Amino acid sequence: MAYPQTTLEEVVESERAMFFDGAARYGQHYKHARNVTMYLSLCVVSVDYDRSDTFGRFLSLMKKQHMLAFLSALRLHKVQAMLNLRQVLEAGAGAAYAIANPNIRDFADIDAFGIMDPSQKLAGKRYRWLRENYPEASKRIEDIKKEINDQNAHANIVSADATFRVGHTKDIVDLPFFDVEDEYFVKADLWRISSAAITLMDLFYGVTESVARATGRSVLEFRPDFPNAIEGLVAKSNALQREIIGSDRYKAAMRKEQQRTKAKAKLDAEARSKTPRPPTSARR
Repeated sequence: MAYPQTTLEEVVESERAMFFDGAARYGQHYKHARNVTMYLSLCVVSVDYDRSDTFGRFLSLMKKQHMLAFLSALRLHKVQAMLNLRQVLEAGAGAAYAIANPNIRDFADIDAFGIMDPSQKLAGKRYRWLRENYPEASKRIEDIKKEINDQNAHANIVSADATFRVGHTKDIVDLPFFDVEDEYFVKADLWRISSAAITLMDLFYGVTESVARATGRSVLEFRPDFPNAIEGLVAKSNALQREIIGSDRYKAAMRKEQQRTKAKAKLDAEARSKTPRPPTSARR
């Protein structure tokens, strides 16, 4: 479907149309992503006061960035969607830590003038805590972040291809504002954005239960339907994932990746076999 983008007014109107056309363009992938996005905004109904200053901040940031990731994917801005999603993952990790460790000084160095510095050292401490206490969620967060960092976090020739097309003659070049639409990749992005939110919601629930067992106090209150709702969202997510990995596009990509992995292993083995070994006397 073509969306006008010659003027700023056309861009604004086209982005509006892309959202309302979402169900027709992406079917169940759109509906699931929309449901997850809305549930993320509603699942926590109250936060104890001593967690509001830290968890509350991260939750607010995470919800906003997740909504932007969803909308950016629909509006054919993949790089923006993935940068928003990285913010979601980072804020989500901070929010999970804050449920159990609400001290503001675990999130920022504060000098004598009250100026806050969100140091990377403290961020590393939070990620270590997550790896040690919730390894499955931690790995999922790290895997998605790695995919984003490898492919979309920095300008590169591959991501630039989405907004560049050469015409049939050397004098014609198309530089669209919107990404050239590829339904398969948009559906995959919508699934990834939704999957990240499900992981984080489930993580928050698990950390809250751990804190309640340790202290006898539930510092967050979730919607009464949360366990059943998450179970349903996970089931739908798994079904959509099976659809994606069962597609010919995915299978072809995996075959190519396996061939590349084998070729690299062969080259590495050949390089090792050609590396001269030190004389026997030097190895003693």
